Amino acid sequence: MKLNKRCISLYSGGLDSLLSTLLIKNLGFEVFPLFVKTPFYPKDEKKLKEQLKPFGLNLNTVEDRDAYIEMLKKPKYGYGKNLNPCIDCKIFFYKKAKEFAEEVSATFIITGEVLGQRPMSQKSYSILRLIEKEAELKDLVLRPLSAKCLPETLMEKEGLINREKLFCIQGRSRKSQFELAEELGIKNFETPAGGCLLTDPQFSLKIKEMLNRDEIYDENAIKLIKFGRHFRIYGLKFIVSRNEMESKLFLEEFKDLPKIRCIDAPCAVGLFLKEPHMDTILTAAAILKRYSKKAKNLVFEGERRFIIDTQPISDEKLSQFRIGGNNA
Repeated sequence: MKLNKRCISLYSGGLDSLLSTLLIKNLGFEVFPLFVKTPFYPKDEKKLKEQLKPFGLNLNTVEDRDAYIEMLKKPKYGYGKNLNPCIDCKIFFYKKAKEFAEEVSATFIITGEVLGQRPMSQKSYSILRLIEKEAELKDLVLRPLSAKCLPETLMEKEGLINREKLFCIQGRSRKSQFELAEELGIKNFETPAGGCLLTDPQFSLKIKEMLNRDEIYDENAIKLIKFGRHFRIYGLKFIVSRNEMESKLFLEEFKDLPKIRCIDAPCAVGLFLKEPHMDTILTAAAILKRYSKKAKNLVFEGERRFIIDTQPISDEKLSQFRIGGNNA
């Protein structure tokens, strides 16, 4: 393969990916920032676009939800501390970057990876190398921030990139990146944070519970993972809002879903992903009343609409329906 000066930058909006993108752009390369969208890594794409705009760069986005979920079910290299398949996830990203590179005639990939920064996917060069091989990108992934700590890539060997213009940053400290950001005049970047819901213990419990159910492919189910108290009632998911903001969100953003709400006082809102049976509705209403004791009457709104008069469920019985990781 003949290399050229077009490359794909795996872009997350974090400082490392922004630094790597700008470093290579400033060396005269045509860089295509690529955000690989996944169900459990929520990002504001508008903000990502705004972040790149001052540098004359346009964000590209790819998504393959079903393929990602299939990977998540049985990751070849297993999970991290929670439900995070970091190595398989990175391989997935690389493969999507490779596909996009073929579309725009780019010949190599760059990433913001820093050697030794992450415990799984960036733990060592052998892991980085494994990910490259699995994605069929051996020697075609450049990591500008750690390149001088790593063996030469094909791009360096063939003189396309001057290795001396790259860096040897490694470990978990962010000092070098902050200094470099100041040097490059970067002011708008995300503070270091996990971001991925699969690394969070509470979210992982909810997602794991969904994995063997059809609802793992349901867009509403995935969006609602971040909100409310989650219950499983006779096979159906029921989600109860925790505060006024969530109640408003449920009523406005998920207005087409079957729901239980109050009609005579401010209170929580409960959502179903599918139309429930009567016994499910009655149990769900008792759960909602547990969190809305001031409400006298509840109303179910779905394929039909009717008033429900019920008593709050006991805490002992409530625990039978609660999905792990919920707040009481």
